[in-house]
Amino acid sequence: MHEGGSRRPAGLRDVARIAGISVATASLALNGQPGVAEETRRRALAAAEQLGYHANPQARALRRGHTTTYGFVVRNFANPFFLEVLSGAQQVAAESGATLLVLDSRYSLERERRHVQELAAQRVAGLAIAPVGAGGSIRLWQELSQGAPVVALNWSAAGITGVARVCPDTTAAVGLPMHRLAQLGHTSVGFLSAPRHLMADPDRLRHFLRLAAELELRPRVMYSPLTIADVQRAAVTMLSGRDAPTAIITNSDYTAHAVYKAARGLSLPIGPGVSVVGHDDLPTSELLDPPLATIRMDQRAMGCALMTRLLGLGPPDDYIADVQLVQRASLQPPAIPRLRPAHVPR
Repeated sequence: MHEGGSRRPAGLRDVARIAGISVATASLALNGQPGVAEETRRRALAAAEQLGYHANPQARALRRGHTTTYGFVVRNFANPFFLEVLSGAQQVAAESGATLLVLDSRYSLERERRHVQELAAQRVAGLAIAPVGAGGSIRLWQELSQGAPVVALNWSAAGITGVARVCPDTTAAVGLPMHRLAQLGHTSVGFLSAPRHLMADPDRLRHFLRLAAELELRPRVMYSPLTIADVQRAAVTMLSGRDAPTAIITNSDYTAHAVYKAARGLSLPIGPGVSVVGHDDLPTSELLDPPLATIRMDQRAMGCALMTRLLGLGPPDDYIADVQLVQRASLQPPAIPRLRPAHVPR
């Protein structure tokens, strides 16, 4: 009895005691393993039923060396994009009898590494990860997991093999807004990127710089940790400078909110004062004032593709999601002359 008079749950030792057998034999009997006489197995099952004993399926799976639990490490659960992806992944997992254990690295390389070590120690069946940086935690997983599958979400760094990737068509995701901005008369475009050591999709930046040269647009790269507060500070600095761009392409609708806040703090109207383009088309984006132009993709389909590959139920190749540019009022020709804030906060 525990304190307060509560009875502890029956354990395997209790089953063995009632059945008059060893704990090892009780375990073999209840798990359907060979080497146990039928009469002994019946006694063990009867004792388990009498005591209301139920084996812990996770512990049993670990003892057998396999499990139906999979890990999913994301880099920023505050971004609703990951919730949509998780919804699709969970749908496939539930239909397949698998369980997803979701962890948030919060853009910390050290926290991400600890999560991967813990998942490997628990011997989960596979890992889905939206990694931070160039993929050091993916290498760590491959070292620790002895061949368990890994699928990377929104990651394009080179140098690691044996990884299935699920990501949007980044060439189109950058090219569509860049061409449209050039058509609208913009000559200087800002581009939001994670700091270099945290950048998981360097191909986006490469496409941006290449297209800026082709379209004769002056590129401005805004490196910032991808939190609302950090992006807002970086955007204030960029938009209050002498050579401020007339448009900013962000990496997500989530961080586009921070650019809105920065522009409003500078009395700079979104659209004519500075065009803003998001990425993901969250359900709330068209409700912003003005509505946010953005890149649309099917996040649930990405989650389904991720989990299908993790479970080995589909092709092991990469999944590249189609994208389209959703044009809304945050995307406009630049004002002539350029509207500037009357006062710049210091």
